[in-house]
Amino acid sequence: MADIVDHDDLANVFLGMGALQSPAELHGYAVGFIAVGGRTERSGWLKHCCDLLDIENPDPEQSDELFRVYTAAKTALASDDLALQLLLPGDELDLDQRIASLGQWVQGFLTGFAMAGKQLQKDGGSLEALSSDSREALSDLAAIAQISADEAGAEGAEQDFFEICEYVRVVAMTVNTECNRPQGPTAGERLH
Repeated sequence: MADIVDHDDLANVFLGMGALQSPAELHGYAVGFIAVGGRTERSGWLKHCCDLLDIENPDPEQSDELFRVYTAAKTALASDDLALQLLLPGDELDLDQRIASLGQWVQGFLTGFAMAGKQLQKDGGSLEALSSDSREALSDLAAIAQISADEAGAEGAEQDFFEICEYVRVVAMTVNTECNRPQGPTAGERLH
């Protein structure tokens, strides 16, 4: 499947571009941006990437990889089978590195959410679709973004990490569902 993004492959692309941020942060940004209703074309997405990653114009191959992050997130969020997976390093890395990546993913999600939310409000929309539970979950994410690797050595830390990742994934999908509900027909459309 062309939309699958591999963390390590993307990390190599980032290294080639001189990007200091992590692939996890960019993927989180894409998911947050899309979840609140943000949509853009390839050129717009690449501008977001250049701004977020503090890079100059990527070459065509790098651009393809960056745009794949956006399309993969969009496809996963549109899927009926809850296909969204957080783009994090694999289990071969130490838990403290995976915890740091999770914090970066969540930070990216919140940044993307805020960017698309600002645009939505500027265009006359609102975030009223969010339930109070989702608003509370977003507050939880703000705390998770500050996650520290200090607990990596604690007993049960691996299981705790898995559970937090699953919670973050569910929050992202829930926000996406609430913000991207199909609009019902207007009164005029119902008449025809």
